[in-house]
Amino acid sequence: MDQNLKFKSNKKIRIAIIGGSYDSTISKSHLRSILASNKFRIACGCFSRNKNNNGKNSENYSIPKEKIYNDYQKLINLEHKNIDIALILTPPHNKYNIYYELAKKNIGIISEKPFEGNLKKANKIYKFLKKKKIFFLTTYNYLGYPAILEIKNFLKKIGKVNNIILEMPQQGSTLNKNIIKKWRTKDLTIPNLHLDLASHLLSIIIYIFNQLPVEVNSFESKNIKKLYVDNAYTWLKFKNFIGQLWFSKNATGKRNDLSIKIFGSKGGLEWKHKNPEVINFYDNQGNVNIINRLSKNVKYLNNKKLFTYTAGHPSGFLDAFINIYEEIYLLYNKKKKSTMFLSLKDNLNIISVLDKIHYSSTKKTWQKILLKN
Repeated sequence: MDQNLKFKSNKKIRIAIIGGSYDSTISKSHLRSILASNKFRIACGCFSRNKNNNGKNSENYSIPKEKIYNDYQKLINLEHKNIDIALILTPPHNKYNIYYELAKKNIGIISEKPFEGNLKKANKIYKFLKKKKIFFLTTYNYLGYPAILEIKNFLKKIGKVNNIILEMPQQGSTLNKNIIKKWRTKDLTIPNLHLDLASHLLSIIIYIFNQLPVEVNSFESKNIKKLYVDNAYTWLKFKNFIGQLWFSKNATGKRNDLSIKIFGSKGGLEWKHKNPEVINFYDNQGNVNIINRLSKNVKYLNNKKLFTYTAGHPSGFLDAFINIYEEIYLLYNKKKKSTMFLSLKDNLNIISVLDKIHYSSTKKTWQKILLKN
């Protein structure tokens, strides 16, 4: 962490919000979690370049109007002495310049995933942030789910991993009443589908296995009307096992049906977002074992600090976000090692893999990946 960061022990972290207009669904999750943790104070914000939208954010979160800006550069220039961290909620392709301006002022950065939307820019800003030693975290909210954290502890029970299947199907591009933001319908070097969904799957893979694939091959299909990628099947080669991803926004009837399946020489593990507090463990004797909050020999699933209420009252998406902000506070105050966050290098490597996944689809052949070591 940079020595110039202006944090005082046990005081609320002063946070600026950049991006995440009042109509942004992910913005609401971040801001409500920030407030629920009671460890941050929203000092100022530039939620939108639209003055009316900015005003609505001011009203929703009781931020003084004079602390709302229509230009993020003006916010940084005028408020850099009054903030410790900035939360970036802009689309991926808009982050590079914001990172750069914040890092110049030695302001810590929390970014909604993914790290960036372009591999060349990601490489460049990675080097700059690493040199400046800026406090930097990217939020992959599913790593705040206790069950996903728990899966890693049970890997040894299934023996040698043979293959994995991760899926994240949604129906966003086929639902008639769904209004899709314009920027999501304009793919650049890496499709927005990959940045939005596949980045989550890769973050989970890094957390559980501490590695990413060395080769990828993918088949992608496009939305007929809008001509942006909205469905992909991807095959992965790791050092010692193989894997498959399916991530889609044209899966009618599917409402974020995230699932994780891991198959080993002695058993298998399965987790589904629809039942977030349960892991199914299958052994090679044909038995099915349910791992949940009342199970013995678990590390995260029975940790009361990670849940808002007792067993029988399921935690979920917002609870995971609150867990993430609780941990950000401790990490920023140097009170613990990271449980729910990837390194800056890992964030860059995810962009490298996403880039190759898309490239393999255009070339219709396997592509090797050069990861940052």
